[in-house]
Amino acid sequence: MVRLQKRLARKRYLKSKQVYEYERISLHIPKKFHETVRPYLKEDLDLEVTAESGSLTIVLTPVKTLRHAANDPAETQQKSSGQT
Repeated sequence: MVRLQKRLARKRYLKSKQVYEYERISLHIPKKFHETVRPYLKEDLDLEVTAESGSLTIVLTPVKTLRHAANDPAETQQKSSGQT
């Protein structure tokens, strides 16, 4: 079971005379999923959230960057097998 966590973040500006406040919502990942999530820790992820019939679905997909395009495994496999 997990819960969404809500906190109020405060940032000071104008030499600490004013405070900008905004709400942050986070989701803690349970320990049993850490090994599954670990490969994605330093990657940019696209977020898609849907709510239907009393359930919340959160989908995270890796963002394709130039680094990913240069190392596309399907393209590398085609080159090594001689297919174009």
